[in-house]
Amino acid sequence: MKKLRRGIAGGAVALAIAGLCAIAPATAATAYSGTTGKGCTAYQYSRGGYASCVAQIQRMLNGVQSTYGLGSALAVDNSFGPATEAQVRKFQSWVHITSDGIVGRNTWNTLCSYAGQVNFAYSGASAAKRTAWQAAYDAGCYVEQPAAGSPGYVTISKY
Repeated sequence: MKKLRRGIAGGAVALAIAGLCAIAPATAATAYSGTTGKGCTAYQYSRGGYASCVAQIQRMLNGVQSTYGLGSALAVDNSFGPATEAQVRKFQSWVHITSDGIVGRNTWNTLCSYAGQVNFAYSGASAAKRTAWQAAYDAGCYVEQPAAGSPGYVTISKY
């Protein structure tokens, strides 16, 4: 009976380890762009907030706005006021996530995904796109960077 228990326990441990190994690569492979959950992306921002991370959100929104024509540019003032909230809501509606005006986990992930695109990082991209890409990097997003010496890109993060 002891052998059976040890065999079952050992099998369960082996399955748990195998399961963890199977999950880890899938998570890393999908991290082309999005949030790291570190830096600014570890926090939630909403109307009334004032922080340098709000400025990163404003820069990212300005880059996405200029690329996709989602409205007028925001003043980058570190203040999450009514104009920033309106632009966040517009972005959230455009990408079909809950339009609550709060930059939380889902909004961070989607905003990082857009502003962290490789085409925002090219030297020939507009100033708004390059600024948005840098803001995404500084905020703690995974971002795509052109690969050196070959076509394509690599995913990097500040953290």
